[in-house]
Order: sequence, then C-alpha cells, then structure tokens
Amino acid sequence: MRVVLIVNPIAGAGANRCLLSRMIALARQSGIEIDYRLTHGAGSARRLAAGLSADLENTGSIRAVMVVGGDGTVHEVADGLAGGPLPLLVWPTGTENLFAKSFHFQAAPRAALGCLLRGQMRLIDLGQANGRTFLIVAGMGFDAEVVHRLVGRRTGHITHLTYSAPLWRTFWEHRFPRFRVYDENTLIWEGQGLVFVGNLPRYSLGLRVLRDAVCDDGFLDLCVLPCRGRLRFIGHSLRTLLRTHVEQDGVLYRRLRRIRVESDDPVPVELDGEAAGWLPLELGVRPGALRVLVPPDATKL
Repeated sequence: MRVVLIVNPIAGAGANRCLLSRMIALARQSGIEIDYRLTHGAGSARRLAAGLSADLENTGSIRAVMVVGGDGTVHEVADGLAGGPLPLLVWPTGTENLFAKSFHFQAAPRAALGCLLRGQMRLIDLGQANGRTFLIVAGMGFDAEVVHRLVGRRTGHITHLTYSAPLWRTFWEHRFPRFRVYDENTLIWEGQGLVFVGNLPRYSLGLRVLRDAVCDDGFLDLCVLPCRGRLRFIGHSLRTLLRTHVEQDGVLYRRLRRIRVESDDPVPVELDGEAAGWLPLELGVRPGALRVLVPPDATKL
C-alpha cells in the first residue's frame, strides 16, 4: 500500500511535526509506503494532486492522498483530484479545519493509521463557482470582505487572532450591498443582505450557516440573510449560533442545482475561506465528484 502525503509546511505543520513523524513511522511498520511531497506556494498542492491523478500507470498502487494542511490546502488538493480515482483524507494543521472536522479527521497517529487501513470510501459533491471548485462554502459580502482584507496582511500561518483586525474593520465599515439571486434564470430574491452557497453545514467559529446541507445529495444549499445594518447582522449571528436562523421571517433557504448571484455594487467573493474575486457568480454542483476516505467510525453527513 502506498500513501502520498501532500504537506503544506506553512499551515501549522510545525506544531504537528512530532505527531506526524510518529504516524509515518507507524504506517511504515504496517507496511505502508509513504511518498512525502511539500507544497511551494499557491497552486502547488493542486498541481501535485492533478499530476497524481493523471499518472494512470502508478495510480493503482496509491491507497489515498493525505493532505497535511488547512482548509486552503485541502481545497487545492480536492480540485486536483476531482473526477479521478484517488481518494482524499486529511491530517489537519490549519486554523479552522472545517473539512477535517466535518468528517472527523484527526491529527493523531493511530486515528490516521486506522483511517488508512479501515477507512470507508465516500463520494461527495463539489461546488463550482465561475469554474472554480469549492468544498465547503461560497460567501459573498461581509465574510468575503474580511477574507479579502486578510489577504493583504497574511505573512505565514494564520490564527483566529489574525482575523481580529480585518473582522473589526469590516464590522464598522461594511456597507451591505444589494444582491440579485437567481435559480437558473428565475429571480428568487433581491435586496441587501448576506449570501452563502455551499455543500457542508460547518462554517467558521462553529457556526452552521448552511445548517441543513448534505454533502452527497446532488444539491447546493443557499442561505440568504436579509440585512441592512449592524444590529440586524448581530441578530443573524446570534440566531445562527443557536441554529434557529433558517426559520426566521425573510430568510431564504433552498436546495438548488444552479444559482447565479449578481450585484450592481463591487462585491467580493470567498471560496472555502480564500479570496476568489468578485461578483457576478455562476454556481453549480458536480455530484459525487470527489472520493474521500473517511474514518471507520465517521457519522454520515
């Protein structure tokens, strides 16, 4: 059995180095060959993963591709593996680790080894936004503005503290834009607010904005929170924390296959916590496009 590790050396890997070395030693004792590959900047993980999928002569010997990194690295590797035969699993070293938490991956030697030896294969959907892949969520407006501000400040591994200044500035300076949201070509909502589209319920800081999302149902979940100012924003945040936001008057929550979001204002976009340009956005779903080797005791999402 061969496992390829795609390792982001920036995303908190240093704190996990001893545990990761222990996992590699245990894997080799169990007869697993470890192929260790480092990323080198943005896009590197995607290229490494795509190269593995394209190498049909050697693909059959690979049990899985293990991502050692955070959600950004997982996002890139998933994009590179999409539609191919190789499954993904995660050794989480990032700040939020939303994807890893969703599937109960742990940065623990015996847990990771158990997943490699006895894990269950699952096919999950992938989102597409203007041709770009995303795993978790596409956010438009407030959260995307925070991410775009963060890009200009990032110098290495980020922590929750790194987000504090961009979040604070955005809270006071954000001007809630007007959106037009379409199901295919049918206008279903127009107004000021917050717009989220995604495939997994878990979001930053434990919030479940896309509360009812299912990762393999062939749909994307859409959540629109009408909002014109900070007080309403705080109210939405509190209700989202309590997971009661979906039932609030005026909130739009639907499962759709194709969504278009437009605005006459310059509105930033984030995909899985990474800055991803500006509206307009065409969103769709690729059913069952990614193989994931989940832990043997993982609950179904």
